[in-house]
Amino acid sequence: MAFNNILVPYDDSISSLRAFNKAIELAKQHNSHIKVVSCLDIGNLGGWYIDKRINKDIMRKAKKITEDLFSKLEGIAKKNMVSIEFKIIESNNTVKSIITFTKSKHIDLVIMGSSGRGNFDKTLLGSVSNGVMQKAKCPVLIIKN
Repeated sequence: MAFNNILVPYDDSISSLRAFNKAIELAKQHNSHIKVVSCLDIGNLGGWYIDKRINKDIMRKAKKITEDLFSKLEGIAKKNMVSIEFKIIESNNTVKSIITFTKSKHIDLVIMGSSGRGNFDKTLLGSVSNGVMQKAKCPVLIIKN
């Protein structure tokens, strides 16, 4: 099976970095293109009681941090001569956003960590990983912590 387009949902967790490294490895083997997506949860910005200007400032800072992370990942991809692109998605539902992205971008394989930054260590499989695994129409490779 050819994996032309590999998606890596990235949240700067250890497991998402491991997933990214696995994507680099597979992309080199299959001459694949990697798409890295980070979902910024707009539903967790503090609710109704925080001024909208503060929410915009928080989102602007979150995007800047994410872009800086993407820059580091881009360096790794270039060093390995792997084609890569990045997308930041503002979302209320991370799983739904990832699934929509896989369909619209014709993703052949999703590689993601077993749990991200928001999950407790004792969780066997994070809610986002589980949701994507259940709903994706393409293969999903889960990388353990």
